[in-house]
Amino acid sequence: MEISLSQLIQMAPEMASALREEVRAGRLPARRQMGVAGRPYVVEVTHLATSERSEFRDLAERAEAAPLPPTRRSRRNRGDSSPELALAPVWPLVKMMESQHAMLQDLVGVLTGEMRGRRERMERHENEIQELSYKLGQAHREIGNLERIVADRSGPPRREQA
Repeated sequence: MEISLSQLIQMAPEMASALREEVRAGRLPARRQMGVAGRPYVVEVTHLATSERSEFRDLAERAEAAPLPPTRRSRRNRGDSSPELALAPVWPLVKMMESQHAMLQDLVGVLTGEMRGRRERMERHENEIQELSYKLGQAHREIGNLERIVADRSGPPRREQA
């Protein structure tokens, strides 16, 4: 008899981590079900019954004796309900997601505006820095010219005056 890992965990939640570790380590043989989300592993009850761990043997006995806990399936997969009933619990979630989408769009719009403003300020600052750098270069050239003029006028000390 096969039992899914999810059903085993529902039967014994206290052993959930031990079961998962044994399956991952390969000490408890399990087959992976295709197309199943969550815990897609199926374990043979005989493998549990022949396990070295007494907890697993007890769990195998409980699994064979008790009816299996019901698995959760969507209403669409069962086919016993109408599509309107299957979508009814989804509408509040859809509305919530739409409102979150609208909030995220607003947030992205605000952040885009802020980034645009920062970029414009940075460009203005770059232009101001370039202008100031140009003016500083002109001032240094002017200072050099004035120093040369002063040096030429004062010239070497005249011997006559000395």
